[in-house]
Amino acid sequence: ELIKFYHKYYSADIMRLVVVGNHSLDVLSEWATSKFSDIKSKGNTRPVIDGHPLDKAVLGKMVHYKTVCEKYELKLQFALPGLRSVYGEKPFDYINTLLSHREPGSIYSVLRNNGWATAISAHSSGMYYDGFGTYTIDITATPEGLENYEAIVSIIFGYINMLVESGPQEWYYQELALVSKAEFDFKDKEDAETYARTLSSGGHNQYVSPHQVLSHSALHTGFKADLIAKGLRYLNPGNYRLFIGAQEHKAVECKLEEKYYNILHHVADMPSHMTSDVKCNRNIAKTLHLPGRNKFLPENLSVTKPATPVDTPALEPVLLRKNDKFEAWFKQDDQFFTPHGHIGLTISSEYVDNSPVNHLLSTLLCNLVLVELQEQLFSALKANNNFSIAHGKGSIDVDVHGFSSGLPLLLKTLLQKLKTFEVNAQQFSIYLAKLERTLQSKRHDNPRQCLYKQLDAVNMVPAFDQDMLEEALKNVTLDGLKAHIGLLFSKAYVKMLVSGNYTQEVALNASNQVLDILQLQPVPRFLVNTHRTLDIESGYYIQNVPISDQKCLNSAVICVFYCGSVDDTQDAVTLRVLKHLVHSACFAQLRTSEQLGYGVGARLDYNKSGREMLMVVLEGESNPVYTTQRINEFIRQYRLKLQELTAEEFESSVQSLISLKQEKLKSIDDEFSRLWTHIESDKYKFDALDKDVEHLKRLSKDDLLVFWDKYVNEDTAKGYTRLDLQMWSTKIWQPTAEEFEMYPSTVLALYGSLRSEGHTGLSIADVQSFVSSADASSNIESLLAELSKLYVTKQAPSVSNETAEALDTTDVDVETPGIVFESSSKIATALQMAISSVDETPKFATLRKTNFANIDMKQSPEGIWLINDYTQFKSTQALNGLQIPSYKFVPVIAEPVLTEVSQPSVTTDNTPQPSTCKSADAPRSFNNAYGMLAGRLGLWRQAWKKHNQPAATSSSK
Repeated sequence: ELIKFYHKYYSADIMRLVVVGNHSLDVLSEWATSKFSDIKSKGNTRPVIDGHPLDKAVLGKMVHYKTVCEKYELKLQFALPGLRSVYGEKPFDYINTLLSHREPGSIYSVLRNNGWATAISAHSSGMYYDGFGTYTIDITATPEGLENYEAIVSIIFGYINMLVESGPQEWYYQELALVSKAEFDFKDKEDAETYARTLSSGGHNQYVSPHQVLSHSALHTGFKADLIAKGLRYLNPGNYRLFIGAQEHKAVECKLEEKYYNILHHVADMPSHMTSDVKCNRNIAKTLHLPGRNKFLPENLSVTKPATPVDTPALEPVLLRKNDKFEAWFKQDDQFFTPHGHIGLTISSEYVDNSPVNHLLSTLLCNLVLVELQEQLFSALKANNNFSIAHGKGSIDVDVHGFSSGLPLLLKTLLQKLKTFEVNAQQFSIYLAKLERTLQSKRHDNPRQCLYKQLDAVNMVPAFDQDMLEEALKNVTLDGLKAHIGLLFSKAYVKMLVSGNYTQEVALNASNQVLDILQLQPVPRFLVNTHRTLDIESGYYIQNVPISDQKCLNSAVICVFYCGSVDDTQDAVTLRVLKHLVHSACFAQLRTSEQLGYGVGARLDYNKSGREMLMVVLEGESNPVYTTQRINEFIRQYRLKLQELTAEEFESSVQSLISLKQEKLKSIDDEFSRLWTHIESDKYKFDALDKDVEHLKRLSKDDLLVFWDKYVNEDTAKGYTRLDLQMWSTKIWQPTAEEFEMYPSTVLALYGSLRSEGHTGLSIADVQSFVSSADASSNIESLLAELSKLYVTKQAPSVSNETAEALDTTDVDVETPGIVFESSSKIATALQMAISSVDETPKFATLRKTNFANIDMKQSPEGIWLINDYTQFKSTQALNGLQIPSYKFVPVIAEPVLTEVSQPSVTTDNTPQPSTCKSADAPRSFNNAYGMLAGRLGLWRQAWKKHNQPAATSSSK
């Protein structure tokens, strides 16, 4: 079928080719000619669709469908004509922003205030189709909203009627045009792949002239009221169908099954009052209105350049101020020269994540504040000034980016709302229920994602797994959230970075604004970095993670090899080259050759402190013990491949990593992200990329081998440390803890392989006995034959031993009671591994001397510890601290921090003596010196007043 499809449709006539590169046009043209000239011209082979997909047979229908997770969704889908010809006027851009805007008077505002919805979006599709398009309005509803779906539909049509009656507003269109032109004029560079793909897709619009190829999708060419009015007329009650999604439906029974994804659904005609003259509640209709003028429009697009031109952009930002509660950094744009900015801050507090309840309260607070701000500040989003408030690791993270002129005001509004937020009881209940649904839906994540989250839970302190959070959710209350807000800011440490089209004065003002709003109190530094990683002692550990989705067929394995310190540059770059090499080889062997699963590869992970981790990940239907054994074999064999690595292959891998690290930044946002990574990590290694490249240029193939033997090779690594996380599908056999302790992993892998292929006639003890007594010198075919005989004997105990031995199993066909195990099967591979490992004693078995039996952990015959309760295991391990940064902190503003103040003393002759005052920061400006002098004079004044007071009575002295 694939080849038929290729021969029928693969024609140069329906292709648009874009080649993007940093070479000359002549070279790019030559590439286009040489690489693509062989594509045949077969004429216009584009499929022809007769009529509109949304015809009378489907319009006016109401489709109820079942969702996998607990969701409540409404979707209105309208039939439109093709939109390619109006690519310039973009009438539906005007309609989209109005139907999806969130300020007071909008559809969303009414639905939110009624507790019926938590999100809305609207969009048209039709630019890439010939002759037809569609328009979709999506509502993320609450359970109450789903029950009132008819009222929601009436409000939507009530708003559309208001737009029709008000008529198209040119001022609103011009606001959209202004923003789109500013974005186009100062567009950031894109990566080549995205740029080429976008241009190629847009090239299929036959109405676009060559000189508009770059701009047609971005710019608005002119306001045409008739096109907007025509577009609104298509959004009428007689021209749509309605989708209603939920796990359960009270009114209907979903019996129909969709043929591709087996979605259960029910189709019925909508009642007449939803398809003709839809009436919106009068009181609600009165509240619907257009949004006001946008105060966040990018009116000031001037660019501030450094006073002194620079040849090379600065690598590090300027430290504006730093004390025991706040640090502020600034990086002026010295390479992009666009009117954009990016401001971020992280508010670290010990109360953010110090318990599962507080973790949930912090998440809930961010969600509630963000939703309220999205309604209040939707005009900022419409002006491409983006903002977020998110729950980080031990912090609340605030971020604003877009056109620089509006960001300080936007940041001020966000912080004021966050600090003084008043919780609405109705919204609290809605978003608490949504948080519960979100937690439940995570149980349906694929096994790999579940294991990544579990890895964090094992490695980090504090960190909470799914069960902990769901249990803690019972104790999340409205009063608890109100108290939590006060605690968060009682003692917090804030880091801030102002980047982009700003001067240092503007950045200082922004930092003063933050201090004025948050009113921070000093906090001990050790309470700031509350998230720490475990310093896991040498040894090999396994944790079996239960799977929540009972229908999931896949299992997954993550094998984690703990390597060098995150602060060791040499080890870090060596590991990255290895990861690149291992990933390709791992995919080729375990995915392509052995077909063990689809989610296969190598990846890295690291935190602020501790050790970097090389991970081999595999998700598929194979049982995890077998999968782990195949990963082990791959790791053992890969040592030989490293030795055989050619100089060209090594240099290619190193050079690709160097090129990646030397890739030029494309935007202010890119630069912000790079700098923020160094600041947030507490390392402040702003020259890290240059240092990495220096180490890479000195790297040799021998360095790879030394690293491999030091950390990954179980036979040579003195401090071999490894953690395997396994998630087992409920559809396959899983060994018990007792079986893990009793039988070698290779025997468990063989037994699991037999069962997964339907061969259940042998017990695990039978398999162990067979492996122990087998002749290791025999070839695999003979061993399989012997195993087949054993299987026949166990399956048919009435057959005599002589008969079983006489069976030539290599000649058994399907008509006989015997069985043949193929030499190419997983059973054969597992048998080979089990036989060859009988006499092996892994060296890592002797590395770990601690006996974990008292915390109910089992140890396999190879010396692997099975983690039963990972929280108990964590309590036995040490924590990593942060490395002392080598960066010299010299802030521009040296704020006086009085660290020692003694009260004025009086001598025997009643002469007051001066107090002592030690400042942590020497004065660096006249203002600071003046402030310190004024403070000392104040202390002298207090001393003289006390000295001149009337003498106290003897009893009071």
